[in-house]
Amino acid sequence: MRISERKEPSGTVLYLHDRFDFGARTTFKEAVEKTRNEHCPHLIVDLGDVTFMDSSALGLLVVTYQNFKRSNSKVSLLRPQGYVRQVLELANIPNLMPIYDDESAALSVPAMV
Repeated sequence: MRISERKEPSGTVLYLHDRFDFGARTTFKEAVEKTRNEHCPHLIVDLGDVTFMDSSALGLLVVTYQNFKRSNSKVSLLRPQGYVRQVLELANIPNLMPIYDDESAALSVPAMV
């Protein structure tokens, strides 16, 4: 998996590409930890280019959400497609963290205080 990032005043967007699975855990954890260490108020994980997601990826998203919440920060998901959206919905992830289809909408949501 490849990850690119873009910083905005309201938060950081991580763009994930290809498969988000057990093999990508280290890459994802390093990118998230870097963002968290920068005291990011809102992490937005763009899943628009993710073609596959397994249970370890779901677990990483939940742990990321919990860690950011403890730091009074927010995590949102962006643009999951097809299979990835189905996996998220089956795991009830939308009840845990918001999912947006539009990046500007995600960036306009205020961070937690």
